[in-house]
Formats: sequence, C-alpha cells, structure tokens
Amino acid sequence: MNADSGFARYARPEFARLLRALHLDVTYRAGQGDHLTRELRDATDHSDAEGQVLDLVGGAGSSLFGHNHPALLEVARRCFDEQIPFNAQASIRPGAAELAQRLSAVVGATTGASYVVTLGNTGTEAVEAAVKHATVEHRRRLGALQEEVELSLRRVRRDGLADVPCASGPGAGRTCAELLNEALDRIAELRRTDPVFVALRNAFHGKTAGAGTLTHGGNVPADLKVPGPRYRRLDDWTPQAVVTALDSERVPVNSIRVDAAGVPHSAVRRLSPVAACFVEPIQGESGVHEVPAETLAALRELADRHEAALVFDEIQCGMGRTGTFLASESSGVVADYYLFSKSLGGGLAKISALLVDESRYVPEFGRHHTSTFADDDFSSRIATATVDLALAHRDRIVEIGTLLRDRLSEVAARWPDAVVEVRGRGLLLGVEFSLPQPDSGLLREVFDSESLGYLIAGRLLHTHRIRVIPTLSAPTTVRVQPSALLERADVDRIAAAFDDVAALLSRGDYTTLLDHLTVPPAGAWQPPQHVPLPRRDRAVLHSGSRADVPRVAFLANLDVPSKLWHMAPELADWSDEQCEAALERMWGELDPFEVTRHRITSEARGEVEVVMVAAPFTAAQANAALRAGEGAWLRRTVLDAVELGVSLGAGVIGLGGHTSIVTNAARDVVETDIRVTSGNSLTAACAYDLLRLQLADSGPGERRVGVVGAIGNIGAVMAELIAPHCDSMVLVGRPGSARRLATVAERLAAHQVDVSIAEDLDALRDCPVVVSATNSADPVILPNHLVGDRKILVCDLAVPGDVHPAVASLSNVTLVSGGRIQLPGMQTPHFPGITLPPGILYSCMAETMLLGLEPETPSPSYGALTSAGVLAARDLAVRHGFQPARIVSDDVSLQPWIVDQFSTLEEQIG
Repeated sequence: MNADSGFARYARPEFARLLRALHLDVTYRAGQGDHLTRELRDATDHSDAEGQVLDLVGGAGSSLFGHNHPALLEVARRCFDEQIPFNAQASIRPGAAELAQRLSAVVGATTGASYVVTLGNTGTEAVEAAVKHATVEHRRRLGALQEEVELSLRRVRRDGLADVPCASGPGAGRTCAELLNEALDRIAELRRTDPVFVALRNAFHGKTAGAGTLTHGGNVPADLKVPGPRYRRLDDWTPQAVVTALDSERVPVNSIRVDAAGVPHSAVRRLSPVAACFVEPIQGESGVHEVPAETLAALRELADRHEAALVFDEIQCGMGRTGTFLASESSGVVADYYLFSKSLGGGLAKISALLVDESRYVPEFGRHHTSTFADDDFSSRIATATVDLALAHRDRIVEIGTLLRDRLSEVAARWPDAVVEVRGRGLLLGVEFSLPQPDSGLLREVFDSESLGYLIAGRLLHTHRIRVIPTLSAPTTVRVQPSALLERADVDRIAAAFDDVAALLSRGDYTTLLDHLTVPPAGAWQPPQHVPLPRRDRAVLHSGSRADVPRVAFLANLDVPSKLWHMAPELADWSDEQCEAALERMWGELDPFEVTRHRITSEARGEVEVVMVAAPFTAAQANAALRAGEGAWLRRTVLDAVELGVSLGAGVIGLGGHTSIVTNAARDVVETDIRVTSGNSLTAACAYDLLRLQLADSGPGERRVGVVGAIGNIGAVMAELIAPHCDSMVLVGRPGSARRLATVAERLAAHQVDVSIAEDLDALRDCPVVVSATNSADPVILPNHLVGDRKILVCDLAVPGDVHPAVASLSNVTLVSGGRIQLPGMQTPHFPGITLPPGILYSCMAETMLLGLEPETPSPSYGALTSAGVLAARDLAVRHGFQPARIVSDDVSLQPWIVDQFSTLEEQIG
C-alpha cells in the first residue's frame, strides 16, 4: 500500500478524498527555507522537474523562519547530542524556565507587566488552558467575595446592627442582614452558574471543545461541534455596542459600611458571570481581518466592566509575524492573558504558551493543570531560539511584508473585478477573490464559495509552483504567509502568479484556470460519506414563475464525459480525455445543481415550466459505483437532486438516464405530495409504435425479434408489448442473467410466441428486428453481432446508446435512435447536455413535462413498467400534441401516434 492509499484509508479519509478531487494530493519529501520539494509519483512524473515549490502556506503561520532553519536545527542537534531527557516530568525543567522568563520579558517590554507562563503543545491547548484558568480565577474571585460578605454579616450581628436599616445608599431603609443575605444568595447563584466567555464574530480559536465553542464558522458541520462553555458572540464591533453588550448579565450585590458613629450605609457593586473575553488582534482564518484598535479598547473596557480577563489570541498573528512581537502592540491595548503557538515552535517543535499577568495568576493552576508532553527541554530550547530570531528579524519582516503587500495590491488594482482586497500586515496577508459568475450552472457549482480558494491553489501549484491554501472560515481568501527569509525575487514571482490567476478570472478563462483538474487522478476513488440530516421544512420557491404555471424538475446525469462542455460551454476547448479526467476528479465533490429552465406550451391547453437538475455523475461512473457496492451513495446523490427539485417548487420529479436505474426504477424516491416518474413508459411507447408497424409490414420468417436488456425495466415491458406482434423472440442478457431472463420468458407464455433466452449477443444474427435498452455505459452491439445478408431494423433506446457507431454504417441496417419526442409547434428549448436536434427531447423528459400539464394524472412510470402504463403515457402525449420522432443517422422523421389501429391487440395487452 502506497502513502496515498494509506493516508486515505487509515489517516484522514475525507481530507484525502478532497485533495484528490482538487489535484492537491501531492507529497513533499524535503523542505528548506521557503521551498518544498515534491515527491515524484513514478519515473514518468516530471511535475516538479522545473524546480521546487515556493511555500506561502507557512504551516498556517507556523513557519515564520521557513523549513529547517539552520540555527534551529543546530539547537535540536545539541539537544540530541547532549541526550537531554524528553520525559522528566515532576522535576525542575531548565529549558521551560528559560523560555517562560524570556517570553515574560519580551511581552512585558511592551505591556509593562510580568507573566506566569503555562506551556502546552498546540494552539487550541493554549486556548483551553486560558478558558480553564479564567474559570478558576472567576470562581476564586466569587469565593473570596462570598467570604467577605459572610464576615460582614457576622460582624453586623456581633455589633447588634443586623436589624438596623441602612441610612444611605441603594439599600437605604433595608436592614443590614436583609441586604447581606440577599448578596450571599446572588453570589451563590453566580457560583452555581457556569461562567460566560465572549468572542467576536468570525473568531477562530481552535477546534477542541472549549476552543471550538469560541470559534465562529470554521466550515464545521453542526453535528461535529461538541458543546463547550457558555459563550456570547459579539456581532457588532462598534465600541459602544461592545462595551454594553453584556450589561444584562450584571447582577447588583450590596455591601455594608459602618461609619465612625456606628451608622450602617449601603453600597453596590455589580457582579457578572463573564470570565474572559477572547480576541485575535488580526483574525487569520476568517480572511485576515484586523480588529480595529477602537474595538480592542472597547473589549478592554468590557472586560474591566465585568471583572473578566481580556485574552489576546496571538497564536497566528503574534511572534513577530506582523513586524512587532505582539500584533496588538500598535493598538496600545494591554491584555491580561496572551496566547502563543504556531511560530513559537520554529517549524520544528509542537509547543504553545499561555501568559497570565502575574497579578491575576492562580498559583495552584500550575500544580493541577498538567500535560504529559509540556515543559520538555527540546521544544522549549527551540522556542527560546525562535523568540530571539523573531526579535532579530522584525525590521526585515516589515520591509519584505510591505513590499509583498504593495505588489499584491497592484494586482488587485489591475483586476478589480477579480480581486476584492488585499489585507493584513507584515507576513500575515490575505488576498480575497471575487466569486466568479460563469454562465453555466455546472461551473457555478464548481466555483462555489467553499472551493474557489482551493481551485486557485491548484492553479498556482501546478502552473507556478507556488503553494497556497485558503483561510479556513473564508475560502474565497487565499492566505499568503511566507517566512521572514522571503527574497525580493520571490515577491516578483508571487505577484506574477497572482496576476495570472486574477487575469484568468477577470476574462472568464475557466478552461485555463481549471486545466490542472484534467490530469487523470491517481489512486482509487472513494465516495464522500453521507451525513444524515432530518428533512427541513420545504419552503417552496417560486422565483421567476407565475403561480398559475406548474413546475416540474427533470433530473439527468451526463451520459458520456465528452458532453461535459455541453453542460459548460466555457470548457469547449477541452479534449474528451480532459473532460473524462476532470469528471473523474470532481466525482463526489459536486452537489446536484440547476442547469436551466424553460416554459413548454401544450398543443391542447396550458404550459409548464421545466427545471433541469444535474445529478453530477456519468453513466460509466454510476456503473462503476454499482459494481463497487456504492449504490447507496449514488442513490443518496439522486435523492439530494430530488430534494433540490422539490425546493425549487417542482410538483413532478422526472428521473432521466441512470438516475432512475440507481433508484430502483424510482421506487427509492419516496414522496407523498410529489409525483415521480422515470419517464420510461413514454420511451417504451415510442418504440412500441415503431416496432409494431415494422412487424405488421414484415412477412413470414421476418417477425423474429431480439430484445437486448430484457431483464431491465424498459426491456421487460418491450418484450411484453411486442410479443403479440411477432412469431418468435430471443431475450438476450449478460452472462449470468439466464435465470432472470427465464422469469421474463414465463410472463410471455400467454401470447403463444416462441421465446428463447441467450447470454451471447451472437443470438441476434437471426433477428431482423432488434430492440436494445441496457444500462451499459459503453456500446454492447457490434457489427459482428448482426448478419450482413438481410435488412435489419435496430431500435436503440439506451442513453448512452447500446449500438456501436460502426453499426450505422452497415448498408443493410437501419439504426433508429428511439425514445425521442418532438415538441408541439415550433418550440426549440435548449437543455445543455442533450445533443438532439432542435425541438426534440428524450421521452423521459417529455413524460415529466406532460405530467406537469395534467396535475391530476398519476405517474405511469413509478416502479416496474406495465403495458397499461405505456399506453397511458402514449395517450397523454397524444392529448398534448407531443409526437414520436425517429432519428436515423442525422435524419429526423415524425410519425403520428397509432391510436386507433390494432385495437384488439391492445386490449389483449391491457
């Protein structure tokens, strides 16, 4: 098992699937400075032959000094050479002591305070430690106040003042005992109440339970969020709104002061359940947004107002990345707690630090809050050296960061319709791109807000050898976080690469922008896991539709990859091979989407609006998934498309192509208020009309019919319909289908027709008439399966077709593409992906429209087809002027429905 498949199976399955879809599934075997070296997949892989990859991800802010910085490597080597113990818990740790002292001094140089430092392993662990310490601090403060009030109550009782009313203050006129007992009750209630934590809109503080609660968004499904502490999110950042945001939480508590004359007076203080206010001075994962200094100052006032701790999360923006050690330094606001991680480890060690103002630190916290791997000398020594590097590189970070931002801002100014804004300071930058608005529904689905940044990342990686990823909570923003070692030449390269992407987006050149997706993927495909969600209330949308016009939705998958550009004309320059590779990559990544909508008018009465909805898979992919046992995933994809159609206001859902096959002839679509049809009855009706005319004109010995795919829904009903009109019939199926074919043959016994079964297509050689309706993604009927010395009619009902194109060139064969319908009048709506002559549709789509025209008519094609249902579908088409179209090569002929002839036979069938 190679690394790709091992990672996908045993490490991070869904993440590996996403990387494969986006062609970001690369492995890096070495790193030095700002560059990574790709691992070649095999001897034919020359993807990195032109050079290394410039890494602008920077470990999401962790690699401020690049990969494997020589000075930090030397510290690591000394640790190994000196055999420094990694595990020496419950002892004095000199490396941790040195780092803690250094951090306290560096931060204190800005804030004027001294700090006690709690070391951990990750940023989210530092957040959890801050939550825990703030909780303890809050509880201890309430406990101390309770002690103070209890002492005051005992004192007034001792001095005979318990029942004496207060002479002044908010509690004037009420007795001392009454006020103090009330205060004790309120303090006790607050102590029983879980503390409240405050965070800003779009904050990102981590993904563990406590940190995840403080994180807003982060593109995490709701059921992956674990309940954490109580919190309040501040959506309004204006200073006055911040300061007063939690005033309703403040609880008045009275205290008693006795003057020199022995007269009691009351005073009030307000307590709060708020324990801490968390803020990132620069919000990294929400798209690199700097929190205004005024908002930081308001948070300081809010924290003081509630006697809470103010916590500056500098995990991503601190450690010198913005040019000052603290990103918050320019605001002039001082916090009580500071959090560091990411760059603190120098790209070599996993380490984090919580700094608590010494005046607020709870001494017992360090005794009881422990971590097995915290305080190790290896990580601490590297972190101390990294702090020194950060201080030494501050001027360079400002210089190179300013240059980089200026150059990227020039790109934004040159392509204002593609780039929204360049934000950030120093080497923490974000480039926000405008969401493209392609003409085709398929590309609008491809370029959604979740995928845009990753698609840009693919272009930059494979064309420019520059590595980026979007910010987690705002994927339309690409993070640019190089190291302090970035060279001016690299800045030029970055600017040129971003200019290329912006130009492609501005011009709508999606063929070039997405070219990296046309490389065939490596490794086996895995479907995304279904996330069970209760059905939401269906708010039917009638956008763009009059209330008196019924709406239907027709679901269709791509029959062949080459039709991709019909769905997305913007990709017309791609070859068939490129289309196939891109679809293979995107398989499972795309959601069902609306393709187009049109109004269709009946010859008899009324009109209907039909919405075409794409189920994003090809026929070949559907068959491959079914063979691999992934039918449940396919079915779920179709059901999602059904749900989309219903949400768009459809009263009828039509299942075209493989969408009906994978849902068991629509049986798996369980709806009560919506009619569902596979449309196969009208398909069969078209073929029945053609074949019974052919058989009526045939002489003895010429009425032998071969039915290919007879165990399928259409094939089985076609055999039943045709049996009364032919002398003999052979039912042909794939190897292993004989038993199921025999079941179909038994049902034909009443028609007294000679029926045989075969598992070899050579059985067609003695059939003048052949009808085929399999679900194969590739042609199954080849020229050698037919004889060359007699006239043969072949009716191909399958999409994609069952008959090889070479058959059409045989002079003795008439190949009719059956199951086509001509719309009444001169209507020629265009449905992308349906490559039929103007005004002609597949019968399954036409049947969907017809049901929309007759709201009371039941679906004739739900589940197994019946002869009665086929004739009902035909009559439905007759009433509205929908006529069968026979396509032979490129010639289209219309033949009115045969309604009044063969009535006796029809009665026998019905």
